[in-house]
Amino acid sequence: MAKLRAKEGCPWDREQTWQSLRRYVLEEAHELVDAVDREDPSAVLEECGDLLLEVVFMAQIAHEEGRFGMAEVARGITRKLIRRHPHVFGGQERASNADEALASWEAIKASEKSRRPDPLPRDPLPRGLPALLLAMKAIERTAASSQGAGPDQNSILAALTKMKAARRAEDRDAAETALGDLLLAVARGARQDGLDPESALRNAVRRMP
Repeated sequence: MAKLRAKEGCPWDREQTWQSLRRYVLEEAHELVDAVDREDPSAVLEECGDLLLEVVFMAQIAHEEGRFGMAEVARGITRKLIRRHPHVFGGQERASNADEALASWEAIKASEKSRRPDPLPRDPLPRGLPALLLAMKAIERTAASSQGAGPDQNSILAALTKMKAARRAEDRDAAETALGDLLLAVARGARQDGLDPESALRNAVRRMP
């Protein structure tokens, strides 16, 4: 990548910036997920390489600007993994299950953020996420910071009733709002039941004739 970005390198690669690479990061991530869904090991191998390329590309641009390089990226994630797994790398008692390990990760993460200078009230949700994943992130955050009780079936039925009423009234805006409420209620219900709505919907689409 350093050679591709050098003066004698590739004109296209030399022109790229963090901003111009954003679309490729998203595209490659989605292509990797698709390869996983197809259970195609050779495609997963190729797409892992393509996604890694975007990471290396961004790190090289940062290196040229005197910010950081690939070594710092690798060192940073290595330290984070060690720091947030005291039940593996530290003296803490080993986690008995995945939920306990995740709870430990989240607790350490929250503690780290609280010690940062001038911490934000909370990190912004990543706007580049697909809508369903974004909804699940928001639901998990709400559950972690409040009573977090998921909706019962009545919440889903109420949202569905509002959507039908709006459609009968030919009120497109109200119907779209109600549809959003319905989808969010379904996502909340999925989380409450320990289901992954993203995977469920992707699998449903794959079953379509």
